Amino acid sequence: MAGLFAALGLLGAGGYFAAHTRNPEAGPNRTAAGSAGPTEPRSRAHESPATSTTSPTVGTRPRRTEPVQTELLTAADRASFRRLERNLGGMSGLAVSAVGLDPLVREVGTLREGVAWSTIKVPIAMAVETRAEGHPAASEQSLLTRAITASDNSAAEALWSGLGPPSAAAAAVLSVLASTGDTSTHVETRVLRPGFTSFGQTRWSLAAQQRFIAGLPCLPNSQPVLSLMQQVVPDQRWGLGSLAARTQFKGGWGPDPEGRYLVRQMGIVRLANGRSLAASIATMPADGSFETGTADLTQIAQWLIGHVDASSAPAANCP
Repeated sequence: MAGLFAALGLLGAGGYFAAHTRNPEAGPNRTAAGSAGPTEPRSRAHESPATSTTSPTVGTRPRRTEPVQTELLTAADRASFRRLERNLGGMSGLAVSAVGLDPLVREVGTLREGVAWSTIKVPIAMAVETRAEGHPAASEQSLLTRAITASDNSAAEALWSGLGPPSAAAAAVLSVLASTGDTSTHVETRVLRPGFTSFGQTRWSLAAQQRFIAGLPCLPNSQPVLSLMQQVVPDQRWGLGSLAARTQFKGGWGPDPEGRYLVRQMGIVRLANGRSLAASIATMPADGSFETGTADLTQIAQWLIGHVDASSAPAANCP
């Protein structure tokens, strides 16, 4: 695949963007002022008692046409990724598919599941767009922009709270996930770790996240969210964000109770042949640091573009 970089028309070979904001509103979802590392705020709204509220729905999924089953990753590619994971150290994982509903998802690597962190902000944003039928109020639009482009936690908290009490907000997000074929994810409504939001602690497997990101362009009112995912701030453009200006992506990151970071992303990469690939990538670096995690994700993203056969990427399957 040596000539694939040129065929894709990508911008740059993806140096690691070392700069990282320490603004607690731009990190992975912790509040506690003065705490070390990126953090994500917690909202009192998460502790509100549940009330009977009708949640917004995305609507009935249209009947899809069966996509052509193509092999995006060969046996040699899988062996190559195993070598990459060993060289990086720690645990890493990748899921890839065509864009569309119910895609054929291929996974490689030992890391298959983890906390969603800020990647859950995308389905939250979609729940807001769905409730507003694609016409959010100006105040909501400002929150959407901050939550997606800068991973602003206070903005995401406000969007979540605006969907109702935790049970109603979770139901709205679950409706979005189900509309893309992700029926296995449980959106967390309990505060599991003091100082962290409930929704940020949702466990999201790479396979389920891959079904969501692959199906996102097929959903009504998704284009405004996808547009924001193309405008991520420069200091968060590592990993998939290092590939091309047209890449639409969102990252999430945060420490486990021992302080070891999980760093993950999902996104849609536009190819020069007019096709697109959806991908979800994640890593828990050997040294447990955020900085190593972002550097490792950049290497994984570059590996993806160097090994996936662009000519085998099917057209988007949005009925």
